[in-house]
Amino acid sequence: MRRLIFFIIVGLAALPVITKSAEWFTDAQAAQEKAKRENKFVLLDFTGSDWCGWCMKLKSEVFDQPEFGDFAQANLVLVEVDFPRQKQLDAAQKQANDQLARTFHIRGYPTIILLDPDGRPVAETGYMPGGPRAFDANLEKVLKRGDKGPETPSQSQPEAPRKPATFAPIPRPAPIHYGPLTLKGISGTKNRRMVLINNASLMTGETAKVKVQDRDVVVCCKEIRDDSVVITADDMPMELKLGNK
Repeated sequence: MRRLIFFIIVGLAALPVITKSAEWFTDAQAAQEKAKRENKFVLLDFTGSDWCGWCMKLKSEVFDQPEFGDFAQANLVLVEVDFPRQKQLDAAQKQANDQLARTFHIRGYPTIILLDPDGRPVAETGYMPGGPRAFDANLEKVLKRGDKGPETPSQSQPEAPRKPATFAPIPRPAPIHYGPLTLKGISGTKNRRMVLINNASLMTGETAKVKVQDRDVVVCCKEIRDDSVVITADDMPMELKLGNK
């Protein structure tokens, strides 16, 4: 019995520790409202997620690590302010991100701006080596200074109070309703063509879920011609002609 208990304890000790991954906002106003309610700081991550090498290192070495997730859950509300080159942001999100970059005079990526619960900027940093432990320790110094409040005149020259940052709300885009399968366009060279069918772009041989009225249809692109495309829709063959509704 003792041996059985021993093996149970060892087995439990070997189980992975489950930690909650960090939650990231893209709406800075919503993040600031949450930080105000929960008395947390806001971390704004100005990043080029799909092209900036140092941004990718910061994400993989720090933000994706459980240790940072635990620290952030207790102390921070996280906001990704992304400026990608490959993926597309919707127009409202891009406008909001551009406005934030102008507000905080961002000149390079990654740039990390820390705001107190009232929205006042209190620190700026970027990538640093050492993983989440070093990054968290650096942030913790700022958080402790924030808890103590401003220094007294005897300690240092008082700093002019900073104004809280104001954020424009991101308007919700109007929902897009798609009708029947429609070939909306053909692009590319003769040997490398691409078609746009409803909401999906496909090349020959590719398969995608396409929005059709109130459901998704699995579409496979079989052949792209000069003014039409041969596809299967949920395994049913058909040809869509350009310009036909």
